[in-house]
Amino acid sequence: MSAATETVFIEALSLPTKERALLVEKLLLSIEPTEGSPEIEAAWKREALDRCRAFDAGQMTERDASYVLNDAYRKVK
Repeated sequence: MSAATETVFIEALSLPTKERALLVEKLLLSIEPTEGSPEIEAAWKREALDRCRAFDAGQMTERDASYVLNDAYRKVK
């Protein structure tokens, strides 16, 4: 980390929590694309439609979100 970056970091730490959070959000938005690629967007759309069709056809069942999240948490633990 450069000296200038370290100085900015130390100054940012002195900000109130909400202002630091807003700063983090702005910094992340400055490096992350706001829109996905058309290929990725199309793939997600296909996936969503495939899942809806499978659910309508009785090939998938629904689960309460809390169970899904608990299962996911256990897998990454």
